[in-house]
Amino acid sequence: MNSRLRAALVRAGAATVLSVGLLAVAGPAYAADGPDVAVTPISTVIAKGVKEAKAKPFQVELRNFGDVDASDVSVKVDLSNLKGKVGFVQPEGCTKAGPAAYACPIGDIAAGQDVVIGIPLFNANGRKGEGGYFSVDAIVPGDTDEANNHADVDVTVAPKGYDLTVWAQDVYAGVVADGDEVGEETRAPVPPGGTAPFDSAIFNDGSARVVGIAYAVKLPDHVSVASMPNGCEVREDGINGIVCEDDEVVLKPGEVLLPEITVKVADDAPVGVLTGGVINAIGLDPGATDAEPAGDEARMATQGQRKQFTETDEADNQARFEVFVGTAPTGTPTPTPTPTPSVPGNPDVPGGGNAGGDGGLPVTGPQTALIAGAGAAILLAGVVLLLASRRRRTFSAE
Repeated sequence: MNSRLRAALVRAGAATVLSVGLLAVAGPAYAADGPDVAVTPISTVIAKGVKEAKAKPFQVELRNFGDVDASDVSVKVDLSNLKGKVGFVQPEGCTKAGPAAYACPIGDIAAGQDVVIGIPLFNANGRKGEGGYFSVDAIVPGDTDEANNHADVDVTVAPKGYDLTVWAQDVYAGVVADGDEVGEETRAPVPPGGTAPFDSAIFNDGSARVVGIAYAVKLPDHVSVASMPNGCEVREDGINGIVCEDDEVVLKPGEVLLPEITVKVADDAPVGVLTGGVINAIGLDPGATDAEPAGDEARMATQGQRKQFTETDEADNQARFEVFVGTAPTGTPTPTPTPTPSVPGNPDVPGGGNAGGDGGLPVTGPQTALIAGAGAAILLAGVVLLLASRRRRTFSAE
């Protein structure tokens, strides 16, 4: 691990990157005889200057602590208690349930697993401070403990800054590493000995750019990395996984980094769900100037331009994931997923000004794609997000 990355990780603290897997949700001491869905806020802060077109998905977890699957789960989101400095985007797929309230279908949540939803919020008037709160109520038929079905989510508008939000999809065979789950409703487990893409994304949901990204991946037992981007190294801290650094990437507000990682399931991996996967990210150079060159000639930034931006909301800088393992096929070789093709672009112009339109995705390195703005529409266009569907209750916190 090089000294620059080590210094960045020390600044962030061991609990944020190297010792990933520490984000846990407190649950009941025992599993109820039935479903028990608890609502827990994750995101709490939004950066001043976040516009409606690039609203931040405020993450809220719905975790089933019961021993029975929860069926036909829905949520009611009440946004009427937000103050004027915080606005919201109507969640797509939801129906009006009041002047500033929506009813949103979630579906089933298996016992011991969770779903993370995102409520898109933005800074409405450019002011900082306490922004009120919104409420989330889970409607769960047969829930054994309705006391934890409700949560009030306090919202604070912080000074202008970058705001990394991390997303990860559970690992299945045949998944496309594109930063969303669209069109992937039918998925198959990875057979022992097989490989599959690890679909993850690191968003900047803030109002300032960040220069350089470091991220760490902790893999479940019986899973290893088959391929990884340049700038990644196998972890040296005794944790199964990798640590990666891209000190050239510039994530502007609304842009997303897509790590291109492929994982391999061991030949002797047990059939079922392998838990304990975590990905976490930090900005490498939060003190970088946000000044843009004037005209065609670059110039030194003035002291007033050298604003020291910091991470706005560290609580949503990590995401958990699991690896679903099935039985090995008989009589036929294990299929190898088709790799994501490289897309031409100008590495010196992150995002290229293309909001998901023509051409293709610019690249910031040989194996890392960067999407600008609406190019990540599923996560930034105001939908209720199934950011991390079907998680297991327990995971390693090594």
